[in-house]
Amino acid sequence: MRIIPVPVREDNYAYIVMSTPKGARPQGAFVDPYDVPTVRRAAHTLGLQDTDIVGSITTHGHYDHAGGNDAFAKTFPGRPIWGGAASIASVTHVVRDGDTFELFSDGAKVLVKAYATPCHTRDSICFFVEDERSEDTLAQLPHGLKEGADGEKKRGVFTGDTLFISGCGRFFEGQAEDMHRALNVVLRQLPLDTLVYCGHEYTASNVAFSAAVLPHAPGIRRLVSDVRAGRNGGVTTGLYTLSDELQHNPFMMVEDADTQKAIGGTDAITTMHALREAKNQGTLRIRL
Repeated sequence: MRIIPVPVREDNYAYIVMSTPKGARPQGAFVDPYDVPTVRRAAHTLGLQDTDIVGSITTHGHYDHAGGNDAFAKTFPGRPIWGGAASIASVTHVVRDGDTFELFSDGAKVLVKAYATPCHTRDSICFFVEDERSEDTLAQLPHGLKEGADGEKKRGVFTGDTLFISGCGRFFEGQAEDMHRALNVVLRQLPLDTLVYCGHEYTASNVAFSAAVLPHAPGIRRLVSDVRAGRNGGVTTGLYTLSDELQHNPFMMVEDADTQKAIGGTDAITTMHALREAKNQGTLRIRL
């Protein structure tokens, strides 16, 4: 399984998930294709034809993520569009927490599992994807197991605007306890080597805040170095795992005494609330 980020709008990411079964044509699916023509051109560049596109996944109903659904339905008629609510534009398959489905056919072996993470929106779903082939098999494929969009991936999670690299989404339709559950209960169920594919490139802004809150945290200092060095050309989505987030994301460190002390929280929930309020104000940050 390959996962290719496609930048759209100013800072959004759409994605192409693709897999090539032995002896068969490649198959692809889109994630949050706000700009369908751009994502479609990227798919063609990867060798995917329109007939190879099997469907689209929507992480939540905000327009910058679901705004391409109508165009997808017209461009790729009859293909499923998965999402967390029937109210999301053109969704044909409403998924609930714990639902699973096979993304591809003909032996491509990519399993998807939906995790409900309401807070940013009530319909937010994080989609965990896993190539069911062994890592040894993936390593022997032409692209091999390696960092970046060119490499095969064993597992990843599309987090929309719930989890960002070193950050999280605003609590538009939820409270601090909802985001705490989403990040530190629901997503903590996933394997720690799961790669994070988020909805926006916010990492520089996020880590500037994180480093101001926890300046001595080794994981945050490493991420600051990566951002300053322009690792992977500044495209940070898909480079970091959930294990990394536990070391450089204060919103996933709210049970740590150091985080609570730094932001003035007394427990995980008050710390989550205080972190989000401080990030919203935009004044607590280091210079990168």
